[in-house]
Amino acid sequence: MTYEKIVEKLQKAYAKAEGWDIGGHKAIQLNVRGEGEGALYIEVSEGKFNVQPYEYYDNNATVTINSKTLMDIIDGKAEPADEYAEQKYSIVGDVDVANKILALRTVSPVKKATKKAAEETKKVAKKATEETKKVAKKATEETKKAAKKVTKKATEETKKAAKKATEETKKAVKKTAETAKKTAETAVKGAKEGVAAAAKVIKEEKKAEKKAEAPEKAEKKTGVPETTALAASAAPTVSETSAGVKPYKRPVAIKPADDNK
Repeated sequence: MTYEKIVEKLQKAYAKAEGWDIGGHKAIQLNVRGEGEGALYIEVSEGKFNVQPYEYYDNNATVTINSKTLMDIIDGKAEPADEYAEQKYSIVGDVDVANKILALRTVSPVKKATKKAAEETKKVAKKATEETKKVAKKATEETKKAAKKVTKKATEETKKAAKKATEETKKAVKKTAETAKKTAETAVKGAKEGVAAAAKVIKEEKKAEKKAEAPEKAEKKTGVPETTALAASAAPTVSETSAGVKPYKRPVAIKPADDNK
């Protein structure tokens, strides 16, 4: 921006600006540095401002400022007191008068509305951020509580299920043991019965063998065949004879005739 453009912009900015009742005359000289370098002055008399591209030695204060900082102040992007506090320009003379004149520049309604809207937006955004943080914090706490509650319930359910499973397992093991015991007892009983049956068979076989051996022993002892003994046992007894039963008489063998006689 050229020196002429800076002067023109300041003249427009202060054309409709209203001063304060100072009961006299006040003026400041601006020594612009950097782009558009040069000197100019701003005076106020009876509430009216006047900007001219000259040096003004009979001033209340001399302000040395770069063009960018000056334009930011004129455009309402920055406040003189803030910029001065940050040492973005220097003042020789009455600091209050210098900053007051710089602060009374005319800012367009649009810029004022924009600035106000920006400030309101910042406030709303800040408030929204705080509310969001609160909601997020509350949600986090609720989530933690819910998670803790769910975890506790799940743990209790797991314990119950584990306990129930253990009891069922014990019952199943006990039942299996009882079944195995009964099966073993049945098997032992069957085995005993089998042994007894086998012993009985063996005993019967021994009796049969002994009975079969009896006739042979009798024949060896008496020398009479068992058939003869049986026949003798069939002969009539004395009692039978006395009872009128004729005793059996063996027939007498007949000698054969002698043919030579």
